[in-house]
Amino acid sequence: MNTIKKIGLTALGTTLVASSAFAGEISVSGDAGYTWSSEAIGGNAATSTTGSQTSDGVGYNHDISFSGSGELDNGWTVATGMTIVEDSSLSSSNVKLTMGSLGSITVGNGTGGIGASYDSVVPTAYEENHDGMKTSTAIDNMGSLLGNGGIDYRSPSFDVMGVSASFKYNFTPEAGAAVGEGGVAAGDAHWAGGQALGIDLSMNGFSVGAYGAEVSLDGGAGVDNSSSTTGNSDTDAFDGTWYAKYSAGPVSFGYQTGYINRGQDGAASATTTGTKYVSTATGDFETESMSVAFNVNENLSFSWAELEEVYDEGSNTASGTETADVTMESTSIQFAYTMGSMSIKGYQTDTDNPGWDSDAQSDEITEIAINFAF
Repeated sequence: MNTIKKIGLTALGTTLVASSAFAGEISVSGDAGYTWSSEAIGGNAATSTTGSQTSDGVGYNHDISFSGSGELDNGWTVATGMTIVEDSSLSSSNVKLTMGSLGSITVGNGTGGIGASYDSVVPTAYEENHDGMKTSTAIDNMGSLLGNGGIDYRSPSFDVMGVSASFKYNFTPEAGAAVGEGGVAAGDAHWAGGQALGIDLSMNGFSVGAYGAEVSLDGGAGVDNSSSTTGNSDTDAFDGTWYAKYSAGPVSFGYQTGYINRGQDGAASATTTGTKYVSTATGDFETESMSVAFNVNENLSFSWAELEEVYDEGSNTASGTETADVTMESTSIQFAYTMGSMSIKGYQTDTDNPGWDSDAQSDEITEIAINFAF
């Protein structure tokens, strides 16, 4: 986003307070945009209740962000930021302490933690390559297990035999809990604490990285979450991913695979209070994604991406049944053109078995967006 206004702040004069000099800055930025989208659903007449459908629509979105920063006497910096979205609700907020060569510590709400750094990292011209699928994927949900209210540490980059390396760590006392007023986290009866680790390496245009997070399931007040009444079989939940990217001039290539184990088997657990899930509450999700992006010039770019995700619901311990795996596949072609603070972008995404529903057959979404940054 382009900054629309910056306000320099200095410490009050000695007539008001006797302290060391402090300098800071507040900035405000935002964007507004319109989108047109068209969707064509190809149903299986023999098994699907929806059949074939088409729809068109126009949408509008805008948000505004505030950020502030200042420097401490020892040279460390403190920054804070918050974003308000179109319904005037707070989308994210955080406080970050940067400690020079020691790295940085961030406490945030709605920022996705370090997992957001590994959320669909393959190069694309417009949106993440799952966009337009109407269904979140394992790669798209990296970090979702930990939710908000955690503490992130990010190391500075350091050299290892010519390779630039860095790592990230997150600790979340109450996974899925949002930070409330006064810094008090809202409790979650289903999830206990969790932690995550991410590592990144890069050299000569080639980069690789890996991320993993584990969260303990807790029925609350020490209750065992393996419930015989719901037929659940609960264990600790896990999500992880690794990626590889390479850039050579105007061309970029990317590959990423992701895995989520929700710590639960069986459809019965879909009704468990407090359950976190990706479209459904149970099972394992394995995703592979690859893409190629090409920058024609500094203003125009194109990309092609393909994604495949296998959903394994697991067994329902209440009924003893086993559901067959379902594979969801999508292909996305995208473009982006910028003219200063205005951009025109679009994609067409074709998905087979959207939402892991083999009866749905296919879904095609086309979107054109005009966005203005301020």
